[in-house]
Amino acid sequence: MEEKEKKELDLIDIIRTIFNYIRKIVFKIWDFTVWLLRFLFQAKWILVVAVIFGILYSFYKSRPEKLHYRGETEIRFNVYDAYFYRDLTNALGLYTMDENKSSLMQALDLTREEANNLLSIDSYFFIKKYLGAVKVDYSYEFEAIKRDTNDVRLNDRLLLVVTSRDTAIYSKLLKKIKSFYESNAIVQEENAIRMRHIDEKMRMINNEIQLLDSLRKKEYFKKESGSQAKLDQTILLSEKERRLYHDDILGLEYTMQGLQWEKEIKPGGVRFMSPFRVDPIPVNNLRKSLVKYVPVFFIFGCFVALGWKFRKKIYRFLSEK
Repeated sequence: MEEKEKKELDLIDIIRTIFNYIRKIVFKIWDFTVWLLRFLFQAKWILVVAVIFGILYSFYKSRPEKLHYRGETEIRFNVYDAYFYRDLTNALGLYTMDENKSSLMQALDLTREEANNLLSIDSYFFIKKYLGAVKVDYSYEFEAIKRDTNDVRLNDRLLLVVTSRDTAIYSKLLKKIKSFYESNAIVQEENAIRMRHIDEKMRMINNEIQLLDSLRKKEYFKKESGSQAKLDQTILLSEKERRLYHDDILGLEYTMQGLQWEKEIKPGGVRFMSPFRVDPIPVNNLRKSLVKYVPVFFIFGCFVALGWKFRKKIYRFLSEK
């Protein structure tokens, strides 16, 4: 009986300790909230000035001549994989960071004004989710989760994203970037080999079609059993044999059409699936700039106010030897 009462007392003590701990945390949060409100009130003028500067800076970043737009398009590859073309795209991205822009002008055959208007060139992988949906990996999440997922990175395509101050450049940029990819010596060599293989396959299939067609039309002599008579000097093919020839020829012609389609539709190393889709709303419009910069200036104002509030303690600390 005494042992049971002792266990009950121990349980009550544990519960009381937990509630006391929670109460202390709640009071500390309350004290901090009160202190923070007092601090913000005392530093209100510093914070107001900081917010005003944030608003002015937002207007500065969003002035008409500094607005920039985002355009994107999907690229698919006929030779090599997405990793190879991502490296080429990264080179273009580095060129956009160069103040001189001379490398970008040379790579894409642009004027200086066009090159200066290009702010960034990026590419992103596509991921095929486990259930079949395809999404763009903007945040590079595949690298972090690839060991614990059945998702697959697609190696035959990339999303190309270009940021520019001038929306008119997107119409010509498609051909410029395509030319940049396909002027690469490795791409040219591999694509030439691919086209030769297509031509060789088409030649072989065409020869096979001609052979089957000649067998179907050719006349043979057939002798009747026990006689020397000839049946009009022809061989009579059964309906089944004629159908087999016909089906074989149709299958080869279908394969030939597929190769001809690939040769005409995919003559180069890359294909752009559509023109650039340009977002009409600027990336740095005023609303986005306010959301981005006002909080930054507000936090900076808080640090300035803290420094001013504890300036004497900071001075004594820095003066100590």
